[in-house]
Amino acid sequence: MKGIFAKVFIYTMLLIVLVVGVTAAMFAQQIMSFYNTAQLRQISASFQELIDELNMAHRRDYVRIAREFSERNQSYSFVMQDSRGRVVFASVNIMDFVDQQSQRLNIMLSAGRGYTISASVSPFADEDLSQLISTLFVGAFVLITLCIVAAAQFARQMTQPIKLLVADAVAMSRLEPVSQPEPRSDEIGTLSQIVHEMYGKLKDNIADLEEEKDAQRYFFAAASHELKTPIAATSALLQGMLDNIGDYQDHPKYLWECLKMANEQNKIINEILEIVKLTDGKIAPSFEAVDLRALTDDILPRYQTLVDKKELTLHVQIPDGIRCTADVAMLGRALSNVIINAVQNTPEQGEIRICAEPTGECIRLYVLNTGARIDEDVLPKLFDPFFRVDTARTQSGRSGLGLTIVAKTLECMGCAFGLENADDGVMFWVDMQA
Repeated sequence: MKGIFAKVFIYTMLLIVLVVGVTAAMFAQQIMSFYNTAQLRQISASFQELIDELNMAHRRDYVRIAREFSERNQSYSFVMQDSRGRVVFASVNIMDFVDQQSQRLNIMLSAGRGYTISASVSPFADEDLSQLISTLFVGAFVLITLCIVAAAQFARQMTQPIKLLVADAVAMSRLEPVSQPEPRSDEIGTLSQIVHEMYGKLKDNIADLEEEKDAQRYFFAAASHELKTPIAATSALLQGMLDNIGDYQDHPKYLWECLKMANEQNKIINEILEIVKLTDGKIAPSFEAVDLRALTDDILPRYQTLVDKKELTLHVQIPDGIRCTADVAMLGRALSNVIINAVQNTPEQGEIRICAEPTGECIRLYVLNTGARIDEDVLPKLFDPFFRVDTARTQSGRSGLGLTIVAKTLECMGCAFGLENADDGVMFWVDMQA
């Protein structure tokens, strides 16, 4: 009884029964009134024949004419009186007539020459009353049955989608899968669609939060690992110098080693802080027109020594005057990390190509280092913090945060980018607004 179906069913039933009851009472009253009126008209029409016959006959024949009329119409009770009120003829015992007047329909008919006829008839005969009651009972039963069926169908149609929505909401509260609702054009359909859309967005947000949580867990675990190793090494060197053990007595030599490791840790910490600021949106880009050729020419001299050492060939194919809209400092930092990454991963006597060209409404910049290839399974992980293809970490001076900073910086500026294997090497590309 607490369910919405029971409530809607009961309220609908009460309303329908009330309407049907009031309507039935009004119709019953109208039927009775119509029946009585019809009887009166029938009596008047029947007695009009008697009145016409009396008007045409002699006064001494009145009793005979009245008696013959009574014999022909035995269902009618009437009394004929003269001008002085004396009963000339009565079709029934006069006392019975008087006693039944309160339960009968009475009419006064003028017979002419001062004579009057008082006629009465029961509004309903017993057999008519029984038949009418039976008919009303059957009709009421049929109406009530139809009301119950209609109320149940109406309640089901109204409450079924709500019950389905409640069931889906319960499943949603448990983060269980739910099926798409059947399309409806009413407010319930709109509500159901909105609830399911909100649930879909909620699941997506939860999935994003879980992914972000896993990424943060990985980031802090990797950062702890990266910092723990040099700190442990520095502690060992300092302890050895304090104890004056063996070669550690050469304090200047190992103090320089400690300083070198401290600088490397400081570099990693600064890069971690930069990634955090980029992720939290604390660094807002300031867009301006940037000359890509001038920016590239300003970056390349920083790595010329390493390029010469590995006997690499650099080809810069950026047309003069080609410009993009970006934050010059952020783009310079990202491009610098990409170029040093290309220089470090290109085999000796290899080739690096830096190109730029318009593509629709964007400027696409390419950095291709030949002679290298990366496993397709590894490519998506290269932008993860502290990830290195060199799992043994034999190459010093590389924190594994360079491409992570590149990704966060370009995402902050709203630039699309990617890293993929090309026919003759590995290519990094980025699209910037023209």
